[in-house]
Amino acid sequence: MPFVHAKGSTLAQFDWGSDAYWRNRRLSPPQLQVHDIRLEEWRADTDPMLEMLEILPSALLPDLKDRDKLMDDFQGGQTNHHRNEQNHLRSLVAEFGWLNCLRSKGVQESVLDSQEKRKCRWIHISSKFPDYLSGCLVGLSDWSRGSSRITAALNRLEHCVNQQERVSKHGRYFSPFFQCLLEGHIDPNESSERPLLLSVPFLDWTVEGKTPPLKFQIDPREGYQSSRSSSHLLRSILQHFYRLEDTSDRESQQVFTKHKPWLTDRSLDLKVRRWYGHYPTSLNVDELWILVIDAHHIVTFSSNQSWKSRWPPLQLSARISEVSFRGIRNAFFNTAQDKDYTSYIHIITALNGALGMLHRSFWPDIKLCLTDRYASYLGHLQYRLHRSPSTKLVMDLLQVQEELNIIIQIMDQQMELIANLKSVLQPARARGLSHGSSRNHYRSPLNIPPSDIATYRQLSFSNLSDPIEQLSENLHREYSDLCALRENSNTLINRTIQLVNIRLEDHGKAIMVFTIVTIIFLPLSFVSSFFGMNFSDIRDMETTQRLFWIVSASLTIGVVGFSIFLAFYGGAIMEWFIDWKENRIRRSRRSESMQHPAEDRPNRFSNFEILDAMRPRNTGAY
Repeated sequence: MPFVHAKGSTLAQFDWGSDAYWRNRRLSPPQLQVHDIRLEEWRADTDPMLEMLEILPSALLPDLKDRDKLMDDFQGGQTNHHRNEQNHLRSLVAEFGWLNCLRSKGVQESVLDSQEKRKCRWIHISSKFPDYLSGCLVGLSDWSRGSSRITAALNRLEHCVNQQERVSKHGRYFSPFFQCLLEGHIDPNESSERPLLLSVPFLDWTVEGKTPPLKFQIDPREGYQSSRSSSHLLRSILQHFYRLEDTSDRESQQVFTKHKPWLTDRSLDLKVRRWYGHYPTSLNVDELWILVIDAHHIVTFSSNQSWKSRWPPLQLSARISEVSFRGIRNAFFNTAQDKDYTSYIHIITALNGALGMLHRSFWPDIKLCLTDRYASYLGHLQYRLHRSPSTKLVMDLLQVQEELNIIIQIMDQQMELIANLKSVLQPARARGLSHGSSRNHYRSPLNIPPSDIATYRQLSFSNLSDPIEQLSENLHREYSDLCALRENSNTLINRTIQLVNIRLEDHGKAIMVFTIVTIIFLPLSFVSSFFGMNFSDIRDMETTQRLFWIVSASLTIGVVGFSIFLAFYGGAIMEWFIDWKENRIRRSRRSESMQHPAEDRPNRFSNFEILDAMRPRNTGAY
């Protein structure tokens, strides 16, 4: 991805901590990843096309010279009818007002426009504190259109956060939702400028145990996060499902943890180490927050995963910019309609990057994708089934089925949210042609040089041109594969239980034979041992062995009969004994109560106030 830095500046990092203004801020420029979507003409022999440029924090210094402008304007002229709202708004402006310097100065129409104009500006924050949502909405909004819109959107946002936030043993989280923040407060002609808030869970891989140290975009409060803090923490799939239970003893039983195919495949081991850098041995559930400010400014939030590489794009922001954005940009080649890249299209770009993080349908080059990982482990369990079915194998299959159920439940939430989002995004995208269309700036795919064909290939198995339809189709394809794996696991469970029951039936027959032989020969062994004792009264007996057989046969018949009697009637006898004992206790208590009437008992109440309270009133009530 191209990097942009200030003119005349070097790539040396600016010491943001040396300035007390930034050192005391909850959010500062080094924690942001700023990207501009612009029309660029990189080569003279080709036409301009959309590119995503990453803006380094040092390149923002010229714009940040006016960091206090919004606060000064707010104190000078902005008012509100409610004092509490005004104080709350003032505190947000004082803390996050510097973000207003990052707003675009206009919408880019052609490549000749200045760098201050762009199609869309995307800011990614690698922290999930709910107060950042309010701060970004206030700081990045257009205050020239009045504060009433911002106040209404802020109230709706905070109400939505309070309604959708849940608390569990493993930290706070959002239930999947999306909400328009200015419903009823905006003109129909300006509906393309409405702010929007969205939260959706997605799956991501990690390493077993403690993760490697973070590299950049580190929040100052990162080291103080806990399940009781306001931050939304990263959770495992078991923590996501068992919200009130401690799952630490079961984390090592995850399929990603137990199944390590690279141990037996040297070629795969080299590919995994080259692609991931670490072995993917655990599965987490993260949240993607998307805050649309207007049609040309959008902010996304996720957990900090900067210990992963940016290329190959394993971080969420790199995944969105390097893979998802290019795929959606290339989809413009397949449609005859003129489209402009706005924040609402970037919602689909961000969702495509997050929801397709572990799915092969979104990224054909990925190694050890989610479906392949579970399919490989089920194949291993099926091989064990043919060799030696056991109850341990049943427990392993149930673990796989449980994880598949959790993953399918998450995908159900994702697909339901996308289906509901279509009705909101499609009208907004249909109205996204108000500015100069960028379609005529794109070159035809027939004119792409052969060396660049791989760059512009469609990174998706879908042939649809509409990005949100691509996203929906790919999710449904992965969903059907996971459902098929779940059905396969259910079949393997039933088959394993049947084979285990067949083996237990054979074992039951053997145990029955051993029991019969033991019951018969145990009395004989006892009698033999008794008569074989070396005592004078036994050793000098004058009787023949006839006495031995009489005693042995009688004792054996008695033991066998008593055992059979207990086996068939022991439970009934025990129940009769318990009932008899309870009836006896009940009769004894009744006889004692008849011998000592209630009026002869001493009064237990010694407090006159209690006695007075029990005295009958004129109404007859106590």
